[in-house]
Amino acid sequence: RECDGMEVFACMRERRSIRDFTGEGVSDDQLHAILEAGTMAPSAGNMQAREFVIVRSPEARQAVADTTDAGITARGEELTQRWIAHADVIIVICYDPRRMGARYGDKGRGDMSKLDCMGVAQNMMLAVTALGLGSTCVIGFDAHRLSEVLAIPAELTPFLLLPVGRPVGKPQDVY
Repeated sequence: RECDGMEVFACMRERRSIRDFTGEGVSDDQLHAILEAGTMAPSAGNMQAREFVIVRSPEARQAVADTTDAGITARGEELTQRWIAHADVIIVICYDPRRMGARYGDKGRGDMSKLDCMGVAQNMMLAVTALGLGSTCVIGFDAHRLSEVLAIPAELTPFLLLPVGRPVGKPQDVY
């Protein structure tokens, strides 16, 4: 079965890193479609060593934002990425190093697990774009604090955050 390649490439061209959200909700159907897109990403050895934590409540989104850092480019003494709390939903993409390690050893516990998560994130971001929503990958956070705040099971390692919401305005040349 052939895919309509033009739609896929158009979606890739339209995808932008969005950090400003309207506050308008993301529906359960949209969230389900985004998660489904993530599960369709390739997985080394089909180990499926990734898990998703969904964060929807305003208090939990703020708690997640409080675990972030703005890196060495922090401006105006802004130490966290506050904008994340304004997304309607935050998807925390985690991996289980035990699953990949069981088959691939140290390489599976490290690089392979992380590469699988990046494929998940790319699929999700393309789905987000196709649905007229916005997002970007966030890796600037304290994984240990995030695990504590969200009560993420110890066997999972949070790898990246995907804040999702309706973008303010029409994204143009923002990356």
